[in-house]
Amino acid sequence: MTAALPLAGTVVLDVSRMLPGAVLVRNLVDLGARVVKIEDPHTGDPMRVTPPLLGGTGVGFLTYFRGVESVTLDLKSPWGAAALRKMARHADVLLESFRPGTLERWDLGYERLASQNPGLVVVSLSSFGSEGPEAGRIGHDLNFTALTGFLSELPAGDLPRVQVADVAAGLLAVSSTLAALLQRHRTGRGVHVEQALVSGPLPFLAWSFAELAAGGGGVLDGILAGKSPGYRTYACSDGGRVALGAIEPKFWAALCEMAGIPEHAGDGLDTGDPGADAAARLAAAFGSRPRADWLTLAETLGIPLTPVNDLAAAREDLASRMERTSVPGGGSVETPAAFLGFPGLRRPHAPAPALGADTSRVLHELGFSPDEIGAVSG
Repeated sequence: MTAALPLAGTVVLDVSRMLPGAVLVRNLVDLGARVVKIEDPHTGDPMRVTPPLLGGTGVGFLTYFRGVESVTLDLKSPWGAAALRKMARHADVLLESFRPGTLERWDLGYERLASQNPGLVVVSLSSFGSEGPEAGRIGHDLNFTALTGFLSELPAGDLPRVQVADVAAGLLAVSSTLAALLQRHRTGRGVHVEQALVSGPLPFLAWSFAELAAGGGGVLDGILAGKSPGYRTYACSDGGRVALGAIEPKFWAALCEMAGIPEHAGDGLDTGDPGADAAARLAAAFGSRPRADWLTLAETLGIPLTPVNDLAAAREDLASRMERTSVPGGGSVETPAAFLGFPGLRRPHAPAPALGADTSRVLHELGFSPDEIGAVSG
């Protein structure tokens, strides 16, 4: 018999928009929660129309919102706000990403919702939170990575082609949401959690700030800057590149023996002239043979050497960690499977829903009449 998932029976209402909330939702669905996404009846979540599209829907929406239900409500209208308040009475968690104060103006703030459901957990994903000098300001992923110093760690002018702050903040919000549910289990009361998106890059930078306070000159300026021969990438004779992570002396010594430079067995983490000479000798060795040869030799010796893949090659190498998500109307999209390591999370999911596909059914479950359903869904 399959054990119940950790969040089985947990009802989540998602009124957030875009990627941070999507990351949080995907993980809560994987953990077994029932997620009902509340969307504007006219536009829906912008991720629905963010290209490229498959079957008329953005691939990002298809990827992150598989397994959820879609209800359309105009929250700016009295009917829509009243409907969400009624839904919140039966919910465990409500996710939102509006500017601080917006839900309060619609009579949907935490205090209002908690007055009718004291156990409700509300998770807010705003740019800077509701307190402090930046409260209420608007920003996007690039602003957060720039402000926190994350961009300064990249080559000048380069932008990360992944949304670091948005994804990381969504993952941090997973922990915050689970902590809030655990606290509710102990106290019987919910809580308002604010996970500011600007906090997303900070876990990556905590060591950097500590090293800055200590005057620098540590691993971030040396090993992680590519100044050590045992921790960098190298080009092979066929143009393929490999990533070497021989931090441990035994792996570096084995590689030096394999590459014919045993005299450099003690220089794996050196950032001075001996390390530079070892890197040059090793670069020449890697450049003398195709990548497949080096990968085979390294695997035989247990040396941490991997190909530098593009996404197409990574999809092949990570095939066991991928899943196929159905696309409404036919076809599928292949993306990474459940990110979390809890057992039993990898399972089939219903495709991402069409806009408002579940409105009538979900509202009917809550006792709305047909006339009321027509009024609140726009």
